[in-house]
Amino acid sequence: MELGYARVSTSKQDLARQIDALTKAGIDPANIYVDKKSGVATERPGLQALLGYAREGDVIVVHTLDRLGRTVRDTLNLIHDLHQRGIGFRNLADPFRIDSTNPDDPMGQLAVVLLALFGQMERTYAVERAAHARAVATETGRRTGRPSVVTDAQLAYATQLRDGGATIAEITAKTGLTRSTLYRHLPPRPEARLTADTTAPASGKDAPTPVSVPSSPAAGPSACPTCGYEPTARRDLVPHRADLATVWLHLDDRGPLHEARTERAAPRSWSSSQRRSVD
Repeated sequence: MELGYARVSTSKQDLARQIDALTKAGIDPANIYVDKKSGVATERPGLQALLGYAREGDVIVVHTLDRLGRTVRDTLNLIHDLHQRGIGFRNLADPFRIDSTNPDDPMGQLAVVLLALFGQMERTYAVERAAHARAVATETGRRTGRPSVVTDAQLAYATQLRDGGATIAEITAKTGLTRSTLYRHLPPRPEARLTADTTAPASGKDAPTPVSVPSSPAAGPSACPTCGYEPTARRDLVPHRADLATVWLHLDDRGPLHEARTERAAPRSWSSSQRRSVD
């Protein structure tokens, strides 16, 4: 019995050409095993199922030899194992045809080695070309990878909603963007001004120093600008953002001497009366 095998390395590649060639070679479609998006993975369920089903006297047919293995060693080891089990092998579209009926033929063995070597070299060159193209794109400022899921119109609308006082939940509902996407792409809010003038004396001394704080921490970085602390657990993120909306001020006749954006960064000696909420 002849059993077909087809493989592609990425989800963008199509198996149709290989399957069509195998079918035209007389392989029953029910006896064609496939692997898709295998990449550099060594575990290929389609190939493993084929090898488990094949019996002595069967012949495995592939479109080209490089479909069997990604390296010379993998390909030669697999063909050797098939020969030990009495299973034949043939290829369809390579420049050298392999005849498993005479496995000891030196020219046939040389053809196997050459085809496996050429396949490995082509994969190596393809990886190098892709890496070079990415490096050139990065140097010239061109974007690489998948296209952004956020359009300029969506981002402008989300920014307009945020500046108008909408919450992240409301922006998510109206734009269809996820919270993580909003946090990653929304620009910081314009800074608001907080003046510590409640304890300013009437004796004509210098006026308190204005303190610049972001009007909302939700759209900006989650790290404390005073001490750099940033929680890693999701459960700590909400109270941390609430902390970021609070300014801790130590006030006297000269105005604020120190500012901290989270309680963690505030001096231990401060009391709760020395805390002022931006809200």
